[in-house]
Amino acid sequence: MTMNRRDFLKGLGLSTLSLLAAPSIWANTLSTVAGKRRIMILIELNGGNDGLNTLIPYTNPHYYSARPSIAIESANVLALSAHLGLNPALQMLMPAWNEGELAWVQGVGYEAGNRSHFEAIEIWDTAQTNARGLQDGWIAQAFPKHSLAGIALDTNLGPLYGNNVSALSISDPNNFATTGSRIHALQSNSTNASLQHILSVQSQIEMLASTLADYLKDIPAAKESFGAGSFGESLNSIYTLIASGLNVPAYKITLGSFDTHTNHKSRHKLLLQSLAQGLASMRNNLKQIGMWDEVIIMTYSEFGRRLKENANKGIDHGAASVQLVMGGQVKGGLYGEYPSLTDLDERGDLVYTTDFRDIYSVIRNNWWNLGEKYRGKLALI
Repeated sequence: MTMNRRDFLKGLGLSTLSLLAAPSIWANTLSTVAGKRRIMILIELNGGNDGLNTLIPYTNPHYYSARPSIAIESANVLALSAHLGLNPALQMLMPAWNEGELAWVQGVGYEAGNRSHFEAIEIWDTAQTNARGLQDGWIAQAFPKHSLAGIALDTNLGPLYGNNVSALSISDPNNFATTGSRIHALQSNSTNASLQHILSVQSQIEMLASTLADYLKDIPAAKESFGAGSFGESLNSIYTLIASGLNVPAYKITLGSFDTHTNHKSRHKLLLQSLAQGLASMRNNLKQIGMWDEVIIMTYSEFGRRLKENANKGIDHGAASVQLVMGGQVKGGLYGEYPSLTDLDERGDLVYTTDFRDIYSVIRNNWWNLGEKYRGKLALI
């Protein structure tokens, strides 16, 4: 039977493979002492999350008049301030908020926000508002030639994709470690560049999988469930990889779809509940093993939703939205300015007040220490 590249990668638990490092470098990637790592878990809220029903302006009459069917009743809002509060579906995140480990960044977007799913997510992934075609992701730009810049528990590398970076997209770390470690790297004296590249990648897979298999032995199971479904499974895999001592700067996963053109209120509730349970469990499980201070969690979404509901009790594509940042070293609170509900742009969308790239600068410079410290208004870290 002939096995093509796609079948081969599936057999390893791999979706996408971008490996450039010499095999000898993998040992350094896996040997960093726990306690000195700076890890980010990046969660793509795929489809365009509605910021207005996430962080709710529960005293603003314009919010309720624009959304007669789908607004969250003020009595049910989890108040964070005199005017803003969370969707009750996010109840499980309140302990993190109360202990100062959860930040909400308001009005996140960019000028003339793109409403196309495909083009907008590329803008967020690359940090380029004129992004067209395949460009390096913003995390790939931060870690050129890093031994392993990130792992996506996802079918799409997103911001981890780059021409000069090593990254993995895997569905199951244990399956990858078990299956990949069975590969026996071949040797060849051929000068054919393509063949040498294939053999190099094969050698890297064997090295990484074999070493990872050793690290994944005897990892204690998480004490709290991350929830059912693929999102919970992906978070559990990330927990296992972090607990193993693997030193990888970034992990990426996806939750969705937030593209709620119909029946918005009930669909959005279920998605936010999944998000809250997963993140609350990640926090509690990492606290149990003393690794919560090594991790920061951030959400992103290609765009927000419009102010006014549509005829199908849904919300169409919009612009500015809200993003969360959470972690043991995060300075919790409300950041940025909530968008005006009366001063809209020419399309009737919320006008952004915080450039999304400022959040990236905080992560890159203040968390990963890759540049001059960010000293703007987003003092998240």
